[in-house]
Amino acid sequence: MIKANAQKRRKLSTISSGTVATPGDRDEPPPTRGHLRERYHFTVELFQLFNSITAHCYRQLAQNDRTIWERLFWLLMLILEAATLVAIIISAWGKFTANPLITTLHDTIYPIELVPFPAISLCNNNRISRSAALRYARQLAVKDTVERRNVSYFLDQIVLLSKLYDFDYENLHQMTKFQEYLDLHDVSNGTGMYNALETLAKLSPRCEDMLLRCFWKSIELPCMLRNDMVEVRRTPYGFCCTFNFIGHNEDNEIHPPSYFLDVTGPEMGLVLLLNGSSNDYFYNLFNNIGFNLQIFNPNEVPDSTAGGVNEQFVHLGTETFIRIDAITINSEPDVLRYSRQKRQCVFRSELLKYGANYGRSNCVAACRLRSVMALCECVPFYMPTAGATAGTKSITTCNLQHIACLNKYKIKWSTVITDIVRIPGLEKEMEESLYCPECLPSCSDSKYQITASELPLIRSRRDGFSITAGIEDVADVAVVRIFFGQPETWMYKQNVAYYWFEIFSNFGGMFGIMAGMSLITLTEVVYFVGRQLVLVFATRSWSARLRARKPTKLELLQ
Repeated sequence: MIKANAQKRRKLSTISSGTVATPGDRDEPPPTRGHLRERYHFTVELFQLFNSITAHCYRQLAQNDRTIWERLFWLLMLILEAATLVAIIISAWGKFTANPLITTLHDTIYPIELVPFPAISLCNNNRISRSAALRYARQLAVKDTVERRNVSYFLDQIVLLSKLYDFDYENLHQMTKFQEYLDLHDVSNGTGMYNALETLAKLSPRCEDMLLRCFWKSIELPCMLRNDMVEVRRTPYGFCCTFNFIGHNEDNEIHPPSYFLDVTGPEMGLVLLLNGSSNDYFYNLFNNIGFNLQIFNPNEVPDSTAGGVNEQFVHLGTETFIRIDAITINSEPDVLRYSRQKRQCVFRSELLKYGANYGRSNCVAACRLRSVMALCECVPFYMPTAGATAGTKSITTCNLQHIACLNKYKIKWSTVITDIVRIPGLEKEMEESLYCPECLPSCSDSKYQITASELPLIRSRRDGFSITAGIEDVADVAVVRIFFGQPETWMYKQNVAYYWFEIFSNFGGMFGIMAGMSLITLTEVVYFVGRQLVLVFATRSWSARLRARKPTKLELLQ
């Protein structure tokens, strides 16, 4: 009886441990031993990765024959290795981003015929012609019908107009009184107001009188044909005679392209015979009889505060030889991918509001003009207004009533900064400077350096060609020869310091040397992560199906 009960209990236990098939489970095969799933363990999977990965030192952490101390040692080595690698990578990346560009000497025999001839600005040191001042004084005297002051009085007053060049003054009351007279008796036909620009244009020495002969490549050409050779343009020294100056065109005319020179030597450049007209001096800007010559980039205005302007005094009775050596800098298009703050330069095609081609001098001139208009509400007559007055109200040309304001800020406008750098002891100078943050150098540019020599000019008495032929007194004339010194020049190229594949190879070398990692290692890690995601999802799905099956125990009745 006891034995029968025991057998009955074993049968009930066996049957109760099974499951009863439900209608939904009839199509599924019964579970076999091969279908039983093992439990997922991340630690086991991780140790399998350590044991098979191609990177260094990870196998030592997973080997069963290693003691705990050995494993701790190799773990410490891995931590130090990872920290060192991260530090090196951060340092290298910082250097890449801090100095992303590099300038190298690309060509030492770059043909000079590919470099534009520089622009030339020739200004007479006499900024007011005596004959022109005398004519203007007579006009003012005729209009003075009340007090009937003579021509000599107005000649003394016309000297005050020279303060519109340097902004200095002594008797402000006298200047204000003369300006009031001009506002009443010397009004422009177009605006009905006094215009200092028109007045100083009439008083400036004429280029037709200054230029006696002009030669280009040993060929004599007319000096003052319109849109050819020499033009009258505004510069920081007033109205001057310019050659090859195409930057900041305000008259909406189509000027010829830049001049290029494919030959070298004193005879093959620009040769000018100048008339000093020393007896016509009325206001000498530099207290020196002669001419001021400026050499600069043809696409930019001659602004000495922005750099890039070479100046040379030309004395009367001399022959001046000015040798020009050029250096060209070109930037690759890949440099454009970096911000202007990173590359610290601007491409010619950017910031077109400063002209057809960007130039740092054009940008500085426009920045200074905006400051002058904001502080003194006028524009000096010699400042070009293109690129700086869009969307503003009508422009007022500065006259004698603005001299006090112009004098107050002239030091500020003569010092230009593009970046604020705190230097102990120069805080005041920084505050008094003109801040133009967007006026960076051009990414592609030509720089000109000059070497000048001077010889006394001697009257030629020989037969044949002579540039001074027919001139008896050479003491009142000057000859200037401007030329390229050599047929080749240096060309520098600005490019990115490292392309993406170079950075990739550098970082890959660091990972390979210090950690033994490669693209295969990366593939193994990606495979491991993907495998873990699949296993986790499959395990959770299998567990959910098991919980959904609610097994029913069958009780056997005997």
